[in-house]
Parts: sequence; C-alpha cells; structure tokens
Amino acid sequence: MSKINHQNNFGTNLTSNTTAGDTTSPLNSIPTVDAPFYIAFDATNLNGNYEVLLCTSKTATNVNHAATANAHTTAEEVRMVVPAIEMDAIYQSPRGFLINGKLAVTDAAGITVAIKTLAGNDPSPTDPVYCRIGDTVRSITSALSRALADGTNWMNLGSAELATKEADLFASLVYDSNSSSVGLTWSRIPYANLISDFSATTTNEKYCAGYSDFTTTDEVENIGRFAATLSAGAGYTWTVPTFTASNLIQRPVYETRWLTWLPVYTGNGTLTFTATSSNKTKYKITGNSCFVQHSVIGTTGGTTNTDIYIKLPFTCIDSSNYFTSIHAQFYDAGWVAPTPSTVVGNLVYAIKGSNWGIGTGRYILTQGEYEI
Repeated sequence: MSKINHQNNFGTNLTSNTTAGDTTSPLNSIPTVDAPFYIAFDATNLNGNYEVLLCTSKTATNVNHAATANAHTTAEEVRMVVPAIEMDAIYQSPRGFLINGKLAVTDAAGITVAIKTLAGNDPSPTDPVYCRIGDTVRSITSALSRALADGTNWMNLGSAELATKEADLFASLVYDSNSSSVGLTWSRIPYANLISDFSATTTNEKYCAGYSDFTTTDEVENIGRFAATLSAGAGYTWTVPTFTASNLIQRPVYETRWLTWLPVYTGNGTLTFTATSSNKTKYKITGNSCFVQHSVIGTTGGTTNTDIYIKLPFTCIDSSNYFTSIHAQFYDAGWVAPTPSTVVGNLVYAIKGSNWGIGTGRYILTQGEYEI
C-alpha cells in the first residue's frame, strides 16, 4: 500500500449532489495534500449515509475514489479521516519498527543520535512517531535525542585493540518508568531486553548511553544500527562516516557487519609475540555471540613458554571458566595439528602444547565463537 497522506482539520461540502455508484465527487474545496487519502462522506451522519472511501487522485474540483454505496447531498459534510484499518496497522506493528520515524546521527564534539520524522523534523503532537515497545505502542511527540561527548573511552571503543576501528552501534528505545515517557539509548550490544542487560560503567563494553536516566527493569527495543569510530588517547574523539544503507540501518537489526580489531599479544612468563603481518583480524557480533577470524605472522621473543595470549574485541560473559569454542592452528618451525584454544575473559589462550621456539615466521590461526 502507498503511504496514506493526511491534512489536519479538513472539512467541506459537495458542490453538487451525487448518486450511489459514483467514482468522482465534486467538492467546494480540495485537500492540499496529494492522494491517496481517506474521505468520509456524510461525516456527521446527517442523512444516515456515512461512509469512508480511499481517494486515489484529485483534480482542481473533484476527488476520485471507489464507487460510493450511497447517494450524497450538498447538505452533508465531507471530512478527511483516519480509518480503523490505518490505525490498526499502527497498533499491530512488530516490535522496534518506527512508524513515521527514522534515526539521525550527527557528530559535533561528540555523537548525537536523534529520532526524526520521515520528513526530517522533530516529532510533535501533530506529527508524532510511533513504536511498539514490549506489547504497547508508544508515541514520541517531542524532540528526542541522546549524545555522548568526546573525551571518554566510551564502551571501551578507545582501547588499544579498538581505537580508530569503525564499530557498529545499536540504537534502542526505552520506556522510561521514571518519567513515563519514551527514552533513547545506544550501545555495542544488540540483544538487550531490559536496562539491566547493560553496564552502568561508561568505559565498559556493555555500557548504554544515558544509563543513569533509566531503571534496570525498563524495557528496551532495538530500532536500528549506525557506524562510528572513537580515537585513542586522552582525546577519545568520535567520528562518523558518510552514511549509506549499509552503515545506517533504519530497522531492528541484531548483528554487526564483519568488523576489524587490532589484537594485543602477550605471552606466559616473559614470552613475547610481535605481529609482523596480520592477514585477517575480523569479528562479528550476532545476538549475544561474538565470532572471530584471526590469522597473524609474527616474531617470538623473551623466554620460551607454551602460551601466547590474544586480546579479543569483546569479553566472554564468564571470565572465571575456560571455554574451548575457539580453534587454533600454529606454525612454529613446522605446522602443529589444530587444537582447541581456551577463552578466558577477553583473551584467547593460544596453547601450543609445547614450548614455542624463539624467532621469526611464527603463525597463529584462530577462529570460532564465544558468548558475550
């Protein structure tokens, strides 16, 4: 169905009487909005002939529509209306989809994410944005935005492994029980259902913008995704790309693109590993899982040992237990048979099974999935 247009406070009368079955009606005044729109004939039910029809086109003097069921007179009022079929479409909409709304992301000494109407304006009582949060359709009738200024390592995006690397961030609407109104937030995780799924710590990778404004039991609804980059160091400066349909998604989405990170390498004891060539360091967040693909060539140094640690782009949810869902293969003066590698916190333990040799041309290949 095409977008239905509306005009506030439109009412008029027929220029001349019509008969049942007519598909064109002459009006004293014509709506200024383009068709399609809905018109109610005999809007006050003066003659008991109330009916609503979709007008598909107009001229300077007439509106064209499906055949009328009744005859109508010039004494009856004609009004533009919103019929039940259109209202039902709003209240039966899926969770997280904006009706008459979109995300707008700007960067000026920090990132501001705002909800705008499809026309690019702030929502208002006469031009609202709707969204189903949980099982209730909520309306946004005033300006709504959320900003994070430069100068903080927000969500750990300014860390050594992620600084200057473009990230995908997820925007969400929140029904704020403190103010009984709709709030806006954004974060690195796509799966939150409640504010308690986020962290209150600004530098934590699960922080959500404006966390302190909400209550932990407030419902959260994912509404879209956008790309941004945070620089390293004390500046921690936000930047955004030129937005396209690939890096600004205007619908609920629960995974990132394949993104890159810069692994930090350490070794057990005084063993060191210095990357000389990274062929692939990619990750993707899907729901509450992180998938990684990693291959690197480097030089070992220090004192020989069995373990090299690879810092991950996101922390495993359980940092106290050992998981073996990341698989690895090593080249250390010869290929070593593939082995399961342990994920602890935000590190992969690349455990070779015997001491690493010291020297150049050492390969580490890892890939797999872990819970975040």
